[in-house]
Amino acid sequence: MRFALRLFARRPTVPLLIAVLFALGVGLAGGMWAVVDAAVVRPLPYRDPAALVFVMEMHPQRGLMAVPPANFLDWSSRVTSLRDVAGTYAIDASIAGTALPERVAGLKVTERFFDLWAVPPALGRVLQPKDFATATHVVVLGHALWRRLFNSDARVAGALVRIDGEAYTVAGVMPASFRTIDKAEIWIPWTMTAEEQRERRFHLVGTTARLRSGATVRDADRELGAIYRQLQIDHPETTKEWTARALPMRDLLLGDSTKTLTVLGGAVLVLLTVAWINVAGLLLAWLPTRRHELVVRMALGATTAAVVRQLMLETLVWAGAGTAGGLVIATWFVHLFGAAGVSTAVPYDFEPRVDVRVIAAVAALLLVSVVATALVPSVLAVRQSRSLVPKRTWASYGLGRRVTVALQVALSIVLMSSAAGLLLRFQSLSALTTATRASNARMAMEVSLSETRYADESGQRAFFDRLLAALAARAEVRAVGAASYVPPARPLGNVRFSIESRAVSTDAQTALASAVDASAFALLGVPLVRGRLIDRRDGSTAPHVAVISAALARRYWSNDDPIGRRIALVGSEKPITIVGVVGDVRQPLSSDPRAESVLYLSYQQNTWPFMTLIVEPSATSAAAVAAVRQEVARIDASQAIGVVQPLDEIRTAWLAQPRVQTTIVAMFGLATLLLTLVGLYARVAHSVAVRAREFAIRQALGARPADVVRSLTVDALLVVAAGVLAGSALLPLTAATLGRLVVEAPSFDLSLISAVVFLLAAGAFLSAYGPARRAGRVNTAELLKAE
Repeated sequence: MRFALRLFARRPTVPLLIAVLFALGVGLAGGMWAVVDAAVVRPLPYRDPAALVFVMEMHPQRGLMAVPPANFLDWSSRVTSLRDVAGTYAIDASIAGTALPERVAGLKVTERFFDLWAVPPALGRVLQPKDFATATHVVVLGHALWRRLFNSDARVAGALVRIDGEAYTVAGVMPASFRTIDKAEIWIPWTMTAEEQRERRFHLVGTTARLRSGATVRDADRELGAIYRQLQIDHPETTKEWTARALPMRDLLLGDSTKTLTVLGGAVLVLLTVAWINVAGLLLAWLPTRRHELVVRMALGATTAAVVRQLMLETLVWAGAGTAGGLVIATWFVHLFGAAGVSTAVPYDFEPRVDVRVIAAVAALLLVSVVATALVPSVLAVRQSRSLVPKRTWASYGLGRRVTVALQVALSIVLMSSAAGLLLRFQSLSALTTATRASNARMAMEVSLSETRYADESGQRAFFDRLLAALAARAEVRAVGAASYVPPARPLGNVRFSIESRAVSTDAQTALASAVDASAFALLGVPLVRGRLIDRRDGSTAPHVAVISAALARRYWSNDDPIGRRIALVGSEKPITIVGVVGDVRQPLSSDPRAESVLYLSYQQNTWPFMTLIVEPSATSAAAVAAVRQEVARIDASQAIGVVQPLDEIRTAWLAQPRVQTTIVAMFGLATLLLTLVGLYARVAHSVAVRAREFAIRQALGARPADVVRSLTVDALLVVAAGVLAGSALLPLTAATLGRLVVEAPSFDLSLISAVVFLLAAGAFLSAYGPARRAGRVNTAELLKAE
């Protein structure tokens, strides 16, 4: 090791390059492993997480959905392969603590909910059977809410708090470690009403359960299938074609996030492979220049094993130093991954970090990498040093190095083309989310009304009518509108409808639904294509109307004009006339064609208890938010508004996954290009070192320096051309693979590939020409004299 350090002090260039290559390759691989370890490998933070399953209903056309309450009650009382079956119903509630009311996410839960998770409370107690038997107003608080809203007051257990204006007794507070997948902060008992117990149309119940000891997911699926076959017979009008599936919790939670991890993991693997090839190439080029040292060592009695061990140890020292720096790169990568918002696409909290597990994995990768890159060059160098006269071998003149450089070029073509294609895809996805392009100053504020105090549509409509009128009169607000669904955020669900005079199954006719006021389209930047928009004439007593997206028009009226056609929502007999068609707004992460199919309804005719205000400030955002809070409090002092988000932030959040895919793959593509050029430089430099005697003799016999330079440069560019051909041949396979992993896979057209090839060829020429010029400046007399 002392010799390795002295060698570094004398000739630092190659050791530094090896350290940088290991820092980049192993560091990025370690960062990617930290993310995969946190999201996929580590057990979920619950007791016996492998036994946790979701139960969801499944339909051939409509896919996976939650469970209707009546179906939930039917099968949960019969199933034997599952235990601790718990149903939940998501709510938004305004809760008043020691400050102003705050809108929080919560859950109504059935009796077995806290038994399922088996986490004791930090204060007080959890919900007990008596809380469900009497339908008392009790609540369990989340730890963060307790700290934020009640100043960590230990006396809160047993105290009264107001939720949506009603008094609730705090039963207890859960510990900070208790984080359910829905990120709820309050839990209240759900005692289903008689009407809810009969409901089989609406899919309201989220269901979680545990497998019984010895039971498998397949056992649960078989049993649920048998139960649902009987439900189809008993209730054909609502349960026909429906069945139920037990889904492992981890698999369902990750969903499409595994595709993002796969894309990034593949990019890391390509980069790591190129880094390995470069380290091996550098050693193949550098070790022959140390031939004098190796010959002397072996002449003094060093064995082959001892010299190989020495060379391997030197590589380990330099690679280890680089890997230590690589841990800094890994930490930066994890931070970039989190800052890009990709983890928000996973509906549970996971915290990638560089800890002992990751460091151990990086250490193992370091050892594997050193063996993979240094063993063969070290053995070949020692074999060459056994004789005082160097022999011409494939290792000396580079068949192996030609192949490795061509492989690097091929991988660079693939990765750079993928990065360029993903960049074009990202631009196209950005163009689809037109709803937020109109003004960066506009904000979205959710308002969710209490189900008990605003139980009927007239009360809900009166609240929003008063609020919108009051805000329109405020000087702090330039414009205000409202919509229940603000694209491209995640919609709350879809509706089924029938088309007048068409005998088509209503299950096949679905759309995302949004209740809007007359100002919503202008504030969201959704353009009118034809017809008219919903306006002030479409009040609660006027004939019901709707505006549809262009995608919905193409889907169900491909050969007709939908303007003037009438539809009816399932469960409602009121006819709705289509009066306009507007532009599409896509969810960037959805490949489902229904993601563009939106049915816009007048909120006065189809009132919902939750709406999102779209506010454009007159001056500052803070003044506009304060005005909204004041007007909401004036109408209902116990009502709170939800999170305030600029519209541009909504768009940014939903472009997080494609953005991070594009950014990181592009970064890896550029890094791979640089590594490839380093490898090409090393190959030409090695040729100059190994063939120096040949070049000296050529020049002594009359060859010009320019001939030598041209020969080396052309030789290098021929290798690059072979790599370009190989990489281009791999692009169809790459396109097919990306097509399975990303929405709207990039297309590798001729112009894109040509640009990548030109960039690579220009860099290759410069990398080859530099060391080739040194061959043309060989001092023939001095070199032959030394030989």
